[in-house]
Parts: sequence; structure tokens; C-alpha cells
Amino acid sequence: MTGLQYSSIMVASEGGVRILTINRPAQTNKLSNQCLDELVHALAAAEAAADCRVVVLTAVGEYFCNGGELGDCRTQSPMEIRAFGDRFVRFHTAIVRLSKPVVAAVQGHAHGGGSNLVEACDLAVASSAATFAVPEMNFGLAPMMALTGLTRVMSRKGVMEWSLLGEAISAARAADIGLINWVCEPGEVLVKAMAVANRLSLASPTAVATCKRLYYEADALNYQRQLECGLSMLVTLLKSEDAAEAATAREQNRAPVWKAK
Repeated sequence: MTGLQYSSIMVASEGGVRILTINRPAQTNKLSNQCLDELVHALAAAEAAADCRVVVLTAVGEYFCNGGELGDCRTQSPMEIRAFGDRFVRFHTAIVRLSKPVVAAVQGHAHGGGSNLVEACDLAVASSAATFAVPEMNFGLAPMMALTGLTRVMSRKGVMEWSLLGEAISAARAADIGLINWVCEPGEVLVKAMAVANRLSLASPTAVATCKRLYYEADALNYQRQLECGLSMLVTLLKSEDAAEAATAREQNRAPVWKAK
């Protein structure tokens, strides 16, 4: 796969492991349109590479991923918002459908869509200092697309508590609910993720791909439909009067005044 110059991510290979690193620390590793395009391209290249057996997804800086870089939705058209959401869906679908395991090395905080991204990966190692949150409700929004993945690992009341209250949870709590597999000291996250990836790289690629396909075959289409449903609701929400009021209130450093329903 050629033709795309990466500016938002870095790609490296160690043996049979392809390492994709989100490299937007100044933007708290929010997923821009460009970043999403690069990640999808890099995953397709990893799929096509015979010498790649496992993908490790990590990031640079304090955040693993702080969700999507949506911009000011007050000035964007519904089609512009949907174009971003389509990329978001395409990226998550690419992870789920990849025949090779994807291990998240969560060296920093995973908030909003970042928590959704951790869930989409097959396995996850996280720093003991990392936190996980879907804080959109604190900003007059709702985690429409993040809820899609969270419902696969949490009970309904757990999802409602986490999303409605918008509170962050620790890595230890994330492990308890099944969002991540292992918790490490901050400096050991990538080391642990690579150890897991190297072990997986020694297994039969056919058996690994079959295992992934078996688990996701029945769920993948439903997962994509849920993401697309969440996207439609997100577009409606972001173009609502309440969403505009939330953004204006933040700019004016005041409490928002919600419209009565």
C-alpha cells in the first residue's frame, strides 16, 4: 500500500509486530480526519503485509486518545459532521475486521471516543496512571458513538452510570469491568504489549485469524450498524440548540441554560 504520507501517526515494525503510534500529543491525540485516514491506511497495509502478524496501537504523550477532533459544530454542516463520523466508523470497523490481532498499549488517558477505541482493540494493556472516561455529558453532549462499544463490555446500568455522570475511572476499575486486560507501571506498558504481541506472532496466523473471525462474525455487522445509528444521533445532537448553547456557555464561562423539553 502506497500513496499516503503520514503526518499524524508513526509506523514501525519489530519482527512480526507492526506498531502504529498516534502522534498528536499537542492535540491530546484527538482523532482528526487526517489521522483517521492514516490509521485506516496503515491497518490496510498491515493486513496486506505477509510479515506482519500482530498490530500494536499506542500513542505519544499524556493521552492515548481524547476522542474525535470535531471542531466547532456550530459552524459545520450536518454533512461535514457526518463525514468525520463516517471515518470514525470506518476506522473501528477496520480494527474489528482485521484478520490480525490488535493490542492497545494505553500509555495515557483514554477519554470519549478514546475509551471506545480501547474497546475496539482485541487486547489492551494500560498504565496504572491512565484513566478512562466518557465525559461528554459534562459538556452538554452525549457519548452517542462511544456507547456502542461500551455496551459490549458493561452492563446497562454500568453504561448509564458511566455515561450519564461522566466520571473517570481508574485503570484498575477498567480491568475489573473487562475494558482492558492488564495494568502495568507507566514505563512498562509498551514492553508488556510487545511481549503479548510477540507471543501472538508465534501462533498459527490461520488459527489466530479464524479465532478473531469466529468471535466477530456474528457481531461485526451489528457493531457497524450500531456505530452508524450512533453517528446519525450524534449529527442530530451536535446541531441541536442545546449543543450550541453548551459551546457558547463554555466560551462565556457561564452555566448553560437548557431549553425545556
